[in-house]
Amino acid sequence: MVTIPAGPRTFARTVPTDRGAADDQRRTGWKRVLYVARGLLGAMFDAELVLPEADPDQVRALLIELGRLDATAGPALRGPALAAFQHDNGLPATGTADGRTVSALAAAVREENELRELGLA
Repeated sequence: MVTIPAGPRTFARTVPTDRGAADDQRRTGWKRVLYVARGLLGAMFDAELVLPEADPDQVRALLIELGRLDATAGPALRGPALAAFQHDNGLPATGTADGRTVSALAAAVREENELRELGLA
């Protein structure tokens, strides 16, 4: 505790310098709870805030399998090919492989494979 000396027309008062370990733990606990809650709410409303972009090699393989990207194409052409796929499937054409895009790519590959098995593609 620190005692502030009384000056003219003031009163002496003591100010705590340490709030105590329990107070710090409580504050840290609340921060932790709020951090987790923010993550959970973010995941519920916008998964892109929580999930990282998909593996570029897997996305490239899916695009090649769909015939949207040449197997000899460089990494710089993956973004435009992905954006074209997104545009054609009603997704925001960002060129990044978010969860909805990867799901649509996988569904398109499954559908293409089923058509091939049936001899329709």
